[in-house]
Amino acid sequence: MLLAIGLRSPLVGSDEANDRHALEQQLAAVIRWEVLWDDSPAGFHPNDGKAGFALALSSNSLSYCSHDVGACARYRIDPNRNWGRNASTKCDGGQSDEQALLSFLGFGLPQEKLGPGSRPGPTLGPGGLTGHLTPGSPVFWTAAIGLGSRDEIVQQYRQIHPQAIDGLEEWIRASVTREAGIGSITVACFAPTDPMVYYYVDRPTKGSVEMAVYWNSERQQWAVASSLERSQGPQRFEETHRIIDSVPCATLRFE
Repeated sequence: MLLAIGLRSPLVGSDEANDRHALEQQLAAVIRWEVLWDDSPAGFHPNDGKAGFALALSSNSLSYCSHDVGACARYRIDPNRNWGRNASTKCDGGQSDEQALLSFLGFGLPQEKLGPGSRPGPTLGPGGLTGHLTPGSPVFWTAAIGLGSRDEIVQQYRQIHPQAIDGLEEWIRASVTREAGIGSITVACFAPTDPMVYYYVDRPTKGSVEMAVYWNSERQQWAVASSLERSQGPQRFEETHRIIDSVPCATLRFE
């Protein structure tokens, strides 16, 4: 489940273009996962064609701004699990994607205009963003990334046959007790880059629950991220249940 690419900042060497392309593909996969699960950033709107993105890579995060999709977002880079979004905002107004990204990351004005507490950062010129050559400075670039419509994303997930499904089923069965009152469990299809995997636990007598789990590569095992009962959020519960039923990968039945 863990992303295979080794992330570093700044990107150097002859593999720089390949590294950036791999990051763009992984970002696209995570954004598609967000679209599927109705978990996109504020202001985000799908773009059926290729959308323009301004991107910034640091040692522990990847950030983007895109007027084409209407959002800015930052994702943590965790060596033990897949990306997770930890900040976002709308991307609108008259700024370019690059200018919006600088503002989103908290960089200040050009260095000669900096005041106390401002962060010196990259400059924006005719050639785009240029980072300062200092240790730990972000790497900036722009890209056109294809995402597809929500219907296309749903169809893609319906065709996924995850290699990790057998291990996940085994882990789920090992965690179930006879007293749990479970009738069946439906596991949604998932891609290797997905931040979390969802499944629906049907408990006829105790009330159903939806689980979100992820693969912890350090411990080499599945771990629970969160759970949701209907009473905790009826609308979100029904939405998640609907999505799980639209992209099922496995159904486990219990006597």
